[in-house]
Amino acid sequence: MAASDEIFLAFEVPLDAAAAQIAEVLDLQGGDLVAGERGYVGRARTVDAPMGIFIGPNELAPEPDVLQAMDAYPVMVDIQFRTHKPIQAEEARLAFETIVAGLPDVPALLLHNAEWLVAAYLPGQPPEYFEPKLTPDAEDVDTWGRWVRRG
Repeated sequence: MAASDEIFLAFEVPLDAAAAQIAEVLDLQGGDLVAGERGYVGRARTVDAPMGIFIGPNELAPEPDVLQAMDAYPVMVDIQFRTHKPIQAEEARLAFETIVAGLPDVPALLLHNAEWLVAAYLPGQPPEYFEPKLTPDAEDVDTWGRWVRRG
């Protein structure tokens, strides 16, 4: 499976309104609706190249009796930098930081491959960056629990 990088956001507005705010903060172009998500083109920050950014619902919805960090985050931002895959994770981190700075009232998570929790942000606190290989699953809740919005 190809590497993916996702930002989960706990917006309390409809998805289209959330997508518009994210697009403004990240200076994205486009916004075409494809398969339930909005597709945008943004400029990378570390190289002069375009990258794809897709904003849609959190498709990793909570399962009954299964705790995951992203359960209370209904919006997912999928960062796709296919032409520069080795720096995609860095570009996702920079996008996460830009979103946190531009939307300081919105809780956010940064994940790699939807299996490793990279960073978390709650309003009023600085972002927390985690050691590599921390899962967003219940087994690691003691590490990430105080940094993640619940319910």
